[in-house]
Amino acid sequence: MKQQLLTICAILLGFTLTAQTTFLPLQNIDPSTGAEPYEIEAGDLDGDGDIDLVMATNTNPTNVDNTIRWYSNDGSGNFSIETDVSTSIRWVDGLEVADIDGQFGLDIIASSANQGKLVYFLSDGVGGFGLEVSIDATLTGGPGEVVAGDINGDGNTDIAVAVFGNKTAWYSGDGTGNFTAETDIESGTNNPFYMDMADYDGDGDLDVVVGFFTGQSIEVYYNQLIELGSVSWIKDTETVDSGDAFLLHVQFADVNNDGDMDIIKVDNGGAGGDVDWYDKEKDMPATINNVSNASIIDRPGEVIVEDIDGDTFNDVILTDFGTSDDAIIWFKGANNANPSSTPTTITDNNFQMQALALADFDGDSDLDIASIGNASETVFWLENELITLSVNAFETNAINMYPNPSKDYVSFNGIQDSANLTIYSVLGEQVLQASVNDNSPLNISNLASGVYVVKFEGNSVTQRLIKQ
Repeated sequence: MKQQLLTICAILLGFTLTAQTTFLPLQNIDPSTGAEPYEIEAGDLDGDGDIDLVMATNTNPTNVDNTIRWYSNDGSGNFSIETDVSTSIRWVDGLEVADIDGQFGLDIIASSANQGKLVYFLSDGVGGFGLEVSIDATLTGGPGEVVAGDINGDGNTDIAVAVFGNKTAWYSGDGTGNFTAETDIESGTNNPFYMDMADYDGDGDLDVVVGFFTGQSIEVYYNQLIELGSVSWIKDTETVDSGDAFLLHVQFADVNNDGDMDIIKVDNGGAGGDVDWYDKEKDMPATINNVSNASIIDRPGEVIVEDIDGDTFNDVILTDFGTSDDAIIWFKGANNANPSSTPTTITDNNFQMQALALADFDGDSDLDIASIGNASETVFWLENELITLSVNAFETNAINMYPNPSKDYVSFNGIQDSANLTIYSVLGEQVLQASVNDNSPLNISNLASGVYVVKFEGNSVTQRLIKQ
């Protein structure tokens, strides 16, 4: 084990010594989205192995610019504007991509706050999407944030949504596109609107964090699937936080890189401007830590916690949704510590960027950034110039592993016959061994989210895998 750990440390050291995290100027994908693009998500929407994008507008209900639009990627970061997925759904406050029916590429899930509905669009396998399919058309309170995951442990994609006014609901999927409404995660009068889902308590099932408009509070709800054998929800006895000015985002993430999930929030209020994270044990008071305040960005939009500089530690990436700071910035993460208090600017413009999507858009194994200009009505991406691998890994006989990052499966090309690989955690622990070829995707769904090292037997190629 000690020798194995030394080997992995040497690999990771090679990553770190050659890392150079800079971003090229923004590359415009769509110069005219229609009024107020608001949501953006990334995923392999057409099943060709590279990462595409989907955008949705959030316009006044009377405005004609109501659009869900997707952009196909050729694998090198060259995006094409495709036929709109929908022009009838209005005021999209929740957008997600996930595999609903087990076919073709990822599917698109959206909520309409104005129309009170939750719907999906199936990838059709020929570079497009089917007609709108309703999951629930009775959400009169106004559905907001949408998340997808296997809530009941049956291997199928389930969907949860925060419904302003009355509840946070979840729907059980059967893997073929049918959904059944289940017992609400919570139901009350505090107006839930933002949420996230992850295994917060480390027991193997998916828990939920919800941000409420009334009281501006944040609460955690624990899934009892593992404990009881069926899904039910228990609220943490201690509120995470309350009294913000205008909650705009809540998320589970390991912000201080200690191996445990934390909670991070964005307060967009005029008297707020804070991005804080919370170190919290179950049923215990939370410890609040600040990442950014109004002196840095006074109207922050969205925060994402990912490793963008290849050092295996999560960083914090933040957008400006106001008119005075005009930036995407990032705070460098550290081992078992707060992120750096000094941000680095990625781009600076007057676009008012509410949403972010991070993925490897150009196939070079680092995380690039896509975003939307709410005021400029544009979609764009920024190429990460991080150099993460040794020279040998970029030789012409290199094995390509895609998509990367990935949630469930990775595929390969460049393998003749077959190859044996071993996947290691960043601590040097062997977590998976497999024999793979160009025609056999590798199932990584059982791996925890994080960064892994992939070593191919008899080959100088070593790659970094990001499991979402």
